[in-house]
Amino acid sequence: MLKLRVASGLALAVVMIAAILHLPTPWLAAFLLLLCLLAAREWAKLAGIVTRAGWLIYAITISGAAAALWVASEDSSPITAAVPIVASVFWIIALGVVLTYPRSRFVLLSKSAMVAAGVVALPGAWLALVQTAQAPQGPGLLIWLLAAAAAADIGAYFAGRRFGRRKLAPEVSPAKTLEGAVGGAVAILAWGVVGALCFGAAAPSLPRWLALVAVLFVASVTGDLFESAFKRARGVKDSGGLLPGHGGVLDRVDSVIATAPVFAVLAPLLLESH
Repeated sequence: MLKLRVASGLALAVVMIAAILHLPTPWLAAFLLLLCLLAAREWAKLAGIVTRAGWLIYAITISGAAAALWVASEDSSPITAAVPIVASVFWIIALGVVLTYPRSRFVLLSKSAMVAAGVVALPGAWLALVQTAQAPQGPGLLIWLLAAAAAADIGAYFAGRRFGRRKLAPEVSPAKTLEGAVGGAVAILAWGVVGALCFGAAAPSLPRWLALVAVLFVASVTGDLFESAFKRARGVKDSGGLLPGHGGVLDRVDSVIATAPVFAVLAPLLLESH
């Protein structure tokens, strides 16, 4: 299972890096929207949308929201600056849902609430990724962001397997441990140092990069645990089976969905300080 997980993860990474480096922005946006729709399919199923007609309506809604945001971004509308902020606020609320689970289980079982949550979180993450790609040094920053989420996941996975003893959130995800979370934190902080070096930060800027990755780590854990709570409330193990060794697309990108809008909000502040 580990070899399959590593192989599928590497294959996905190669595809993502190639798309980021070689696709023009409109095509990259379309590619990211495709991934967003794959995740939306699994989100919709977890939320209780099981009919083909229901999924079609949901896909049209997500695609329509993305198209509207794309047009707004082309017109430099202030709406596009507000969307990542709104999505980031959603993840603050999601953290509250995770921390109060299982008392908050009724929220995760509410079809209307979770359908609406997907319409906020998924297009918000998509727009944040596109905005990051369009920023100065955008392709490099986008690759760095995706690798940061992966570093947190990988560090947590291997540290948890080797040292895991104490449960991090037993009501939400019994397999996750405090030791794993520490491993993920160390990995993403190390990746923050790489970011500081790669993007020309002087030594005094390193604390700002470390502060950024600390917030990203909290967002990453929140995204992971929120999806775990979502699945636990619905009584399923994986969101899908599309990715061998990883489960569904949503299982693989849950941390990215949470970190992308946070990065889109905070990174410009960090970069402007150089």
